[in-house]
Amino acid sequence: MQIVTTPDQLTPQWLSRVLDDAGVLNEATIRQVAVDPIGRGVIARMAKLSITYDGPTVGPASVVVKYPTDDPGSLGLARAMGMYELEVNFYRDVAPLVPDFRVPSCFGAAVEPATSMFTLVLEDLSTTAIPLQIGPDSTVDDKRAACGCALGELVRFQAPLWNSPQVDKLDWLADTKRTVGMFEAMARGLGPFIERFGPALSTEHVDFFERYLPRAGEWVRGWRSPTVVQHGDFRSDNLLVAPGRGAPVVTVIDFQTVRLGPPGVDAAYLIGSTFSTEERRVEEKGLISAYHDGLLAAGIKGFDLDACWRSYREGALYGAFLFVGLAAQVESVPEIDAYIAAQAARYADMAIDLEAPAAAGLA
Repeated sequence: MQIVTTPDQLTPQWLSRVLDDAGVLNEATIRQVAVDPIGRGVIARMAKLSITYDGPTVGPASVVVKYPTDDPGSLGLARAMGMYELEVNFYRDVAPLVPDFRVPSCFGAAVEPATSMFTLVLEDLSTTAIPLQIGPDSTVDDKRAACGCALGELVRFQAPLWNSPQVDKLDWLADTKRTVGMFEAMARGLGPFIERFGPALSTEHVDFFERYLPRAGEWVRGWRSPTVVQHGDFRSDNLLVAPGRGAPVVTVIDFQTVRLGPPGVDAAYLIGSTFSTEERRVEEKGLISAYHDGLLAAGIKGFDLDACWRSYREGALYGAFLFVGLAAQVESVPEIDAYIAAQAARYADMAIDLEAPAAAGLA
């Protein structure tokens, strides 16, 4: 598939080749494509393509195309962390291994390793699904229900690839150099983070960050079995639900941070991002117990509730490390700074409450 980098390259001719290669065009041709940009993504740009066909076809009425950002700073970050390659490789290599895990259908995926330029052509879910909306005004009951559905979908992702020899054969995923390098580099952001956000944090938070962030690389190097494919950004912004009665059907998007690692990381990141500190302290044990029940029902053995809880406790480090390590790269704007400080404090509270460093062998 020809990689695109600008909206003017999203032509009927280009999309015809993509959908023909995907086997969904039949003998029809694409007469017109209406290109509508979707927001201003930080790491990647996206556009919805509404399609007019000449002739009958089973092709989609619209698709979503992801392509590289034109922001130099964000592009540099995406290249340094291999985000574009990771997402393309996820759709190529991992998604077929988890057919019951709900992700957008992929009609085309390409990446240039030398330049990290990429293009993804994905199913458009905008008419059938909406973001899983969890905000400050959401009730605890709503948060609990949403989180429970998301953890159920996480089980569909994790269980089939639990200690999987199939993913061990994927060099791009099994090689830990990228992950170790990312977490080792987080320590360089500690000083700027404390200088910028320290006044908004408690002494206990600052002490936690100063004590443990420099050991983030050590933590990752110590990861052991069981391992799963981590989403790496498993929060409500990356979860879509089909509105309707009953429990919502969850579809997961944005796989730019996938890696191998402990199962509790995604669960902890989700719960930490969903609840306030006070709410989390009340809700987390019930949610993790239900998540564990789901793993057992999916056939996971040798992973009792104590082990699951320990993995969750260890996973609480992830949000704290990630927010501090990457915050210094975000432009300083008062409302953004307030959000980052609040999230960093929330994840620090979580890690301190759960004695996450001890669970991870760092204390």
